[in-house]
Amino acid sequence: MQGVSFQVSAGEVLGLVGESGSGKSSIGNAIAGLVPVSGGRIVFDGQDITGAGRRQRKELARRIQLIFQDPYGSMNPARTVADTVGEALRYNLELSQREVTERTLTALDDVGLPPEAAQRYPGQFSGGQRQRIAIARAIAMEPEFIVCDEVVSALDLSVQAQVLGVLADLKRRKGLSYLFISHDLSVVRYLSDRIAVLLNGRLLELGAAEQVTAAPGHPYSDLLLAAAPVPDPAEQTRRRERYTARSRPRGGAEGHTGGCVFAARCPYVLDACLAAQPALQPRTDGGADACLRSGEWQAIATRTAEPALTGKTGAQPAITASGAAGASRAPSAPSAPSAPSAPSVKNTVGKEQHPS
Repeated sequence: MQGVSFQVSAGEVLGLVGESGSGKSSIGNAIAGLVPVSGGRIVFDGQDITGAGRRQRKELARRIQLIFQDPYGSMNPARTVADTVGEALRYNLELSQREVTERTLTALDDVGLPPEAAQRYPGQFSGGQRQRIAIARAIAMEPEFIVCDEVVSALDLSVQAQVLGVLADLKRRKGLSYLFISHDLSVVRYLSDRIAVLLNGRLLELGAAEQVTAAPGHPYSDLLLAAAPVPDPAEQTRRRERYTARSRPRGGAEGHTGGCVFAARCPYVLDACLAAQPALQPRTDGGADACLRSGEWQAIATRTAEPALTGKTGAQPAITASGAAGASRAPSAPSAPSAPSAPSVKNTVGKEQHPS
């Protein structure tokens, strides 16, 4: 990670999206204390927990939990659901067996599973049900902040919707905060208040979920939108053809390893993009992106969209094209994020992050 800095306020869901290998899970694991942090800080509720030791992590386990992508892989198939959900309660909170049983049954009920599920084994459940068990294990600790690492990526679409509904309901009823990690922007926007777009350990865009998904400020965010599946096959084809038609990087950009991490795949690349990674800069719409042509590339994309749909081949857009289809840069330098009103987590696996 380099220069990755964000915060999550109390009761907020921050979606962290990017393709495989972008560093999303590394950030989540660092917040949860599963991997060491080589630089930067992680701050939770005003307390630096970057180098938290075993004892402090045991105390933090009640407040910060993690839900894994593969629930079956994180469960012991030889232990019942009651043992799986109750283990953390016994170890971290040292509750009595009666209290453990009560919390376990309450957690299972919260995720829509019947009491008898407690005496069954993980292998007796479907993928969606196992993910509900994983959620129950996390919320049984009554945390404030949960890292959701690709929690629906292995599920069918209909089951994805059900699990997302469970997470949304828990957020509303319990005031939870999530760092919701996914490679699918269409999934992230369903649950998130804000979205952070990551590529190769660099933060390329940060803004309100509606803004990032409706009018992305960075070309890479636009690519992720084009790749997201939609129910209409014809529309899916049009979207991908439209992006492919204009995704022809300028000669010399292919294979370039310096500068912007997206330069080798960007159809709007400039010489300056190849020289150095642009810094994340604020826009007038409240979002921020790391693109030298922010507010300009959207106009080029609009002009090249029609030829792509009709099959015509037009000339490549001039690099000097101007016009703002997106928001312009704010006149002032980026301001620091406002402090959350309730516990928040700051992670800096390059800079900073915050769970709330």
